[in-house]
Amino acid sequence: MENISRKEAIKKTAILLGVTVSGSLITSMLKGCASKQDGSWSPEALDRRQLRVVSDFAEVLLPGTDTPGAKEAQVERFLDQLIAGYLSDGESEFLIRKLNEMADDRFHELSFEEQSRYVREMIRLEGENLAFFRRFKQLAMLGFFTSEVGATQLLNYDEIPGVYEGCISLVSAGGKTWAL
Repeated sequence: MENISRKEAIKKTAILLGVTVSGSLITSMLKGCASKQDGSWSPEALDRRQLRVVSDFAEVLLPGTDTPGAKEAQVERFLDQLIAGYLSDGESEFLIRKLNEMADDRFHELSFEEQSRYVREMIRLEGENLAFFRRFKQLAMLGFFTSEVGATQLLNYDEIPGVYEGCISLVSAGGKTWAL
């Protein structure tokens, strides 16, 4: 029997389940739990204009209604952290280039309705724009649902799970999907 590291065990388990897991992505999610609450946060990879685009774009995808949205979950901080040190150089450059294009189009200055139309148009286009939309959406959703706000206010969360009940209705479980 061979000894393997914890990181390697997680990778092998994920591969067995048919999912590709990036060790650096897991690290970023764990590091994200220790975000600065004292207001001293400053971006590492994005400038203020790019952060506004990220914040507004994520809010179009995950808008706040009677539940919190992407801005309340501070998804832009999560994405800044990913771009700064956890994504490949090529992927970081691609995301920053597309964010700059959106900033040049003054996306962050549009109304919410105009931003929604902009995003719908982006989805209709093929190639890089669609690839950017899909990747951004994946990362924004990951940031939202792993944030404290997303995991505790939108999803059910039980820090110490109790008895396993495999066949219960969603209504009796609280009406929401469970956070991990």
